[in-house]
Amino acid sequence: MDHQNLNAGGQEHHLIEYINGFCMHAAVPWHTVKDIFIPVNIKKKYHWVLTVLSFSERCIFLYDSYESSDHYAIVLAEIEKIATIILLCLQVCDFYVKKGIDLQNHPRYKDKESSYMFDLLFEDDFPQQPSESLDCGVFMIMYAECLSYGHKVIATEFDPNALCTRHAALLWDYGIRKQEANAISDVEAPLRPARQSRITSVTEVVDV
Repeated sequence: MDHQNLNAGGQEHHLIEYINGFCMHAAVPWHTVKDIFIPVNIKKKYHWVLTVLSFSERCIFLYDSYESSDHYAIVLAEIEKIATIILLCLQVCDFYVKKGIDLQNHPRYKDKESSYMFDLLFEDDFPQQPSESLDCGVFMIMYAECLSYGHKVIATEFDPNALCTRHAALLWDYGIRKQEANAISDVEAPLRPARQSRITSVTEVVDV
């Protein structure tokens, strides 16, 4: 992975457009937020994991709902590829200048080489899918929702079927509001109203 390969086929331009906030529905540049949530498809395993890129911690946190003897190495290889691509793009688009991070003096960055800027941390002690389950996407969404509201992922079991029902209802409501607003694209659709998450360690899941 190098600059020449990244430039091939316009990949660098495409990724930098995301980093600068031009290709996301939220239209928010990366340097204006604290963390970036990136869902990653591990094609060799037909599996989804969640990565959280933290600029303040200089770390990529990995949330994976499945564990096995040969699973770790495959996931790690894919995440390292993504980390390399992101690092190159951040340097090209002057991200650290925009973010106000002084690479020479910042306590989390100053001792790191430019080619190895982010640590990778596998998180644990949170709900895992059964070995025969295909619910990795549902688990990934649940991790992202908890983290996006500032909560730690709750180390307890939950019902994937109930969560699927909940998200189906949310998507239905979103579709209705989009239709009522006569919106064609997601960018034109009404924003979800801000709310405080009530997910806690004692939250009870009820089948609807």
